[in-house]
Amino acid sequence: MAQFEPGKVLKTNFGAQIKIIKNIGEGGQGYVYLVEYGGKKKALKWYKPSSLRNPDAFYDNLKRNADKGSPDKAFLWPEAVTERTEGSFGYLMDLRPEGYYELSKILGSKKYNLGSFKAATEVCIRIVSAFRILHNNGYSYQDLNDGNFFINPKNGDVLICDNDNVAPDGTTTGILGKAGYMAPEIVVGKGKVLPNKQSDRYSLAAILFLILFTNNPLEGKRWVDSTVLTDKIQDKLYGSDPLFIFDPNNSSNRPDRKLQGWVIDIWNCMPKYLKDEFVKAFSQEALKDPNRRLRELDWVKVLTRFRSDIVRCSCGNEVFVQNATTTKCDNCGKPVVIKHSIKLPQYTVTAVKGSRIYRCQLGMCNADDALTPVGLIVSKPDNPSVLGYKNMLPDIIQATTPSGKVNQVPAKGVVPFKSGIIIEAFDKKIELN
Repeated sequence: MAQFEPGKVLKTNFGAQIKIIKNIGEGGQGYVYLVEYGGKKKALKWYKPSSLRNPDAFYDNLKRNADKGSPDKAFLWPEAVTERTEGSFGYLMDLRPEGYYELSKILGSKKYNLGSFKAATEVCIRIVSAFRILHNNGYSYQDLNDGNFFINPKNGDVLICDNDNVAPDGTTTGILGKAGYMAPEIVVGKGKVLPNKQSDRYSLAAILFLILFTNNPLEGKRWVDSTVLTDKIQDKLYGSDPLFIFDPNNSSNRPDRKLQGWVIDIWNCMPKYLKDEFVKAFSQEALKDPNRRLRELDWVKVLTRFRSDIVRCSCGNEVFVQNATTTKCDNCGKPVVIKHSIKLPQYTVTAVKGSRIYRCQLGMCNADDALTPVGLIVSKPDNPSVLGYKNMLPDIIQATTPSGKVNQVPAKGVVPFKSGIIIEAFDKKIELN
């Protein structure tokens, strides 16, 4: 099909005008245009007719999604659908803001990289949170891969694109996914097994591993030794015979030390509790049984803990601390001494400026409340070495001193950080040390 010229006017399915400004991109499914709509600049994705297996069902699904609205601000969601004209159709969405870059560019660039594991973990948390909301709204994404994300490396904010394939869980738009990110049952099924939220959860785990380790979880020695990735080899690597590169029971697909040494080094530095979750996510049981996959809440719990355990050494290197114990820096060799800590019901985390406590870190909770902020460690403006615990809940909480004095702490109120103070929230105790 011919591309639209600047000035071309299209209409939405309800008659509003869309004016083409210019072409800003092209992909396998179609073209992306900068347009004017309702006095604002928007993006319009226009489909190549040959790219859609079932255009009628695809159009109806797009319209339903646009009418229902986005489940979360992280999604660059279809805002309006065009009328069907000139043999095809398209949909409107917000433009990508300045300062956001594709995940693939973030991971492979010194200029745009996230710069720290704490920032990478923040990105992971935001991605998991968005997909928890998507799934709770009855959708499955169905084509989750490394091309779906725009990241702001300065603040870790995440925008999720390509939402035209999102459909109610249990239905399909005809898209199966991208090689290397599709769940094994989708690869093996070859169109006979539909993507759903459980296959999404496999893809989500693969994305989290990619962000933290900059490598696909199934691409180790077997992948390196495959000089030509034929369809048959890909079907085996990602479908019929998948094997996690750090599977504890089978070392035949370990990363190649010469070509993938960074993956081994990062894995060796990571805390055991985080590695254990990835081992579960890519165990043979989870690879072969979709119902054994980690849920979004499982990832939220482990990632919030990991974020609290990342501490800067005086040399600038990040150190992964467990249970707030003194840890040797693997860069300069000096011990990173932990001055303050926060004892939670199940583990202890380091207390430094910016440390956060979420609802999910206090024990069992509703998934919708998992990322409710409970507490934030702040410092005095005139003396950064003096810390305080800021109440992030909308309600008054109690703080009990070692002598037994009980203080009422209002919302946004700060408790001076002193050893032995016990804070109560959600019937759980948080001890400052």
